[in-house]
Amino acid sequence: MSDKNPILHSLEMIEGQISEKLTVESIASSVHFSKFHYQRLFREMVGESVMEYVTKRKLTLAGKELLETGTAIVDIAIKFGYDSREGFSRSFKAYMGVTPGEYRRYSLAAIAKKTVKERVKMNYSKATDEIIRELNDFIARAREIANLARKEKGFNWCRNIIADKTDNLANRVQAVLERITAIAERPDEITNRFAILHVITDNAFESNLLAFNVGLMVSRARPEHAAAQNPMCEKFYSLAAVAQVKAGKVAEFFNELSALIFEDIKESYAKKIQELVQTAKSATASINGYDNIKFELENFVERLAAIPFDEKTALRFDDCLFQLNIISFAADMDIFRNPQDKTMFEGLAVFKNALADAALFVEALPKGVAASIDYSPQKQMQDFAFQGNILLFYTRGEAERLNKANALADETNDEINAACDKINTAIQLANNAILTPLGKGVTPPSQTNNLIGGVINESSAKEVSHHYGVAADDLNKIAGKLGLHGNPIRFLATEIKSLSERAAKI
Repeated sequence: MSDKNPILHSLEMIEGQISEKLTVESIASSVHFSKFHYQRLFREMVGESVMEYVTKRKLTLAGKELLETGTAIVDIAIKFGYDSREGFSRSFKAYMGVTPGEYRRYSLAAIAKKTVKERVKMNYSKATDEIIRELNDFIARAREIANLARKEKGFNWCRNIIADKTDNLANRVQAVLERITAIAERPDEITNRFAILHVITDNAFESNLLAFNVGLMVSRARPEHAAAQNPMCEKFYSLAAVAQVKAGKVAEFFNELSALIFEDIKESYAKKIQELVQTAKSATASINGYDNIKFELENFVERLAAIPFDEKTALRFDDCLFQLNIISFAADMDIFRNPQDKTMFEGLAVFKNALADAALFVEALPKGVAASIDYSPQKQMQDFAFQGNILLFYTRGEAERLNKANALADETNDEINAACDKINTAIQLANNAILTPLGKGVTPPSQTNNLIGGVINESSAKEVSHHYGVAADDLNKIAGKLGLHGNPIRFLATEIKSLSERAAKI
């Protein structure tokens, strides 16, 4: 056996025999360890059990074959040790988030493309694997619904538009998967997380908007036609719900990933500073007869080591370099006068170079560590205003459509306008929701009301809820007067009522 780490040696053995039947005993034996001892060391280094790792490598390589070859799924299953296509499909879906057929059909993202010894941090990879799994699942669902929409006769002329928009949702998510995969290989890529989260949250919003439009379209159909289209409509609402859940999960995984990377950054930084201090001490120890330089250098190192971690920015390090340059310049002047003392200041030049390296290290650090979606009450109220504007736009549009069809009496048109005014009032109230500041030491009444600086005033939320609720009730009454023509108005009233109920919970 070679002198390399025995776990890395066993990983090479696993890779070379991945299509064979592997057991913990046979792998442990290859590195001359007992089963128990090997399993413990493997978990410590890799972060998961031996057989979990083996299974994931088999599935990753199977996924590669699915994408790069036309080999039958059952043959790939047998090649990697599965007795049946069904068993392989269950295992593959649990790991990749989709079935082998979906993975091949939609060319989805691979998980854990590299072996452990090629990956920077297993813990990073675990978090990114979870994100990829969630997004693969969304992409496959969106593609499937797009295909079904194209075949849906009930949608007539607009089915291709709806299908294309659904495919676009999948395309946008698929476009960020490569960036997510890169995080496991290059932790500095975590700085992209806000851009990635923005795409995922936008995707959730657009999924909801697409479902809303499909629902509104179906509400305009005759009852017998609407009944036939409702199952397809439900699929879009289901996709929107899934997109919302995925956005939340991805945010959670990013938070976890950011925390892991940040801890590693702190650890790496501590080592870097420790090395820097030792270099400085060596430089100081060699200086004799220049007490002012020695004293200033010692104080400089103490100040450097005392800077709080959160303040160790590239700018602070530039300031440190500037201060060190002043000390170094004084030393150069002394050397000019006393050339025989040049050797005693050689350590100062080494320290200066080390400080410059540390400054570059700090400059390359990810900016910020917390990655989260703002779910504060203030943000929710802004969202209620935004959503209210959308519903107001569609309500006015529906009134215009009914007017063009001569389906509205003047009195009913005035009633719709009055309801629109109430929606607009709710929007303005939501935009200007009053904050009640928190007193010193006061704890927010609940986690959902947690907001830096205060909580949403309860009366503000109730007013928003009240005006949306009254508008919804008025529109429902109008819909009753309109008969079949009122179904779209009733649909919009239901959406506005939902907004009212959610605002009441702030």
